[in-house]
Amino acid sequence: MTADQRKKIVFWLRLTALLLSIAVLLRMVKVQLVLSHIRDIPWYIFTVLVVIAIFRTWLNGLRWQLLNPDASRQLTRWQYFRFLMIAHAFNLIMPGALGGDFVKTAMTLKTVKSNRASNLIAIVADRYIGLFSIIMLGFISLIFATRIPDRMVFYRYFAVLMALFAGLSLISTQPWLFALLEKIFLRLGKVGSALNSLLDTWRGALLYFRKNYFRVLMAFLLCLPIHGVVFITKYTVARYLGISVSFFDICVVQALVWVITAVPVTISGAGVRELSVIYFLSFYGIDAESAAALSVYNYIVNVILGFIGFLFLIDSRGLRRKKAAEDTQTKEQIPDVF
Repeated sequence: MTADQRKKIVFWLRLTALLLSIAVLLRMVKVQLVLSHIRDIPWYIFTVLVVIAIFRTWLNGLRWQLLNPDASRQLTRWQYFRFLMIAHAFNLIMPGALGGDFVKTAMTLKTVKSNRASNLIAIVADRYIGLFSIIMLGFISLIFATRIPDRMVFYRYFAVLMALFAGLSLISTQPWLFALLEKIFLRLGKVGSALNSLLDTWRGALLYFRKNYFRVLMAFLLCLPIHGVVFITKYTVARYLGISVSFFDICVVQALVWVITAVPVTISGAGVRELSVIYFLSFYGIDAESAAALSVYNYIVNVILGFIGFLFLIDSRGLRRKKAAEDTQTKEQIPDVF
């Protein structure tokens, strides 16, 4: 099977998953009622949430800068912020919630003189810390959540997630496991080669954690306000929609939904995200329309953020063309005396 054939198969599988999830969603909810719930939220709340989302992107830029010291010598904080805004635009058309990471890597490589491996390691470290911190915050919130009718169900979900992270930590402390996995992957052909590349990137990220523990700690602490503003915005929208759950309950649900949508199943996590919110809030007796409205409303905020990112993309391309034209003009003005 060629690489193009595999890409086509993956594309059609994701498109099928998207259509199926949307079909299931449309059977579960009344669209007019969902839209009615969304219209009931004051317009100024939407404006505030967009501003908060932009501020959160700035904080994400600071975290990325902390974990990418090689590029930080050549990139300003504004450039980190601009790259992340552009990544938001691509997140709308790429699978899962991590598609923008590839865009961030490509833009960094075009801008700075640093090798691909160091940038990949920084992004893997950034995502690992982000995922780990939101799972930990979700688990801690579960302890304080007061309205969960079946607490053990949520404990099992978090237990699975923490077991996965424990497995990654085990690999990091056992070199023989690295060697064993490499031998297994070598027998899988091209797929195995790709898995070995991921394994090498993960090994580099672990070395980075050990050598830069202070930066990693600061990045982890920065996750608290980053995730905190997300939890607060979700809770605010939930209250306006009449969803009667506590702040910690929203934290639990949001943590699980974020991890699920990080898996690249559908474009931008569409359908999967809404079904996940409906499923987890159903434990609280929340109707499907209110749960879907909560998910869709926050997704609209992300769409506006992506549109702003698209404007950043257009501006950056315009600047590159202008710079290229100026360089060409300068070369033409310099006489060839040799």
